[in-house]
Parts: sequence; C-alpha cells; structure tokens
Amino acid sequence: MFSIDDSVNLSLSEAPDQKISLTFDNPTMQNFFRKWCQFKKVYEKEKAEILAIEDEDKRQEELDKLSATQDEWKLRAMGTTIGCHTIVKKATEGNDIKTYDLT
Repeated sequence: MFSIDDSVNLSLSEAPDQKISLTFDNPTMQNFFRKWCQFKKVYEKEKAEILAIEDEDKRQEELDKLSATQDEWKLRAMGTTIGCHTIVKKATEGNDIKTYDLT
C-alpha cells in the first residue's frame, strides 16, 4: 500500500462505522478497481448459489471451477493492468500523473 501511495494520488478516509475508504485519482487504478468490483459481485453471487447445492461432491466440483475462474481472472488482470505492462508514477511537479506503457 505504501508503494501504491508513492506512485499515485491515494486518499484515505474513515467512515463513522470505522470502515476505511481508499480513493485513487488515477484513471488506470480506477478502471482496475472498477473491473475488480464487477468481478467480485458476480463471483460472490455464484459462490452463494454453489454453496446452496446439497450434493457435497457437486458443490465441491463447482467451487473448484469457480476458484479456477477467479485465478484466471487474477492472472489476466495482472497481465493487463498495473504491475506488468504499465508504470504509474507521480510527477515531481505538482500532482500530475505520468503513465508509461511498456508493451
């Protein structure tokens, strides 16, 4: 998290319920987290449906498939977002963001 804060404009805030929010003023980071959020919603919905399956073997088989899908998504996300082909760095002047595509 410290490295991310050093690289992009990261804002932290605490809500009254003691939850912490992270906000990125960077389109690359915003896009990554938007896609991750969308994936997690689908993943959690499917997981809940699978956990309702009564047959233990069938339930485990479906959980394994879902886990493989999650792993595949993570690998694809790492290969197409920050950390693999893109460098995001704060500029020394002001708070400008510079990105470099390494592909």
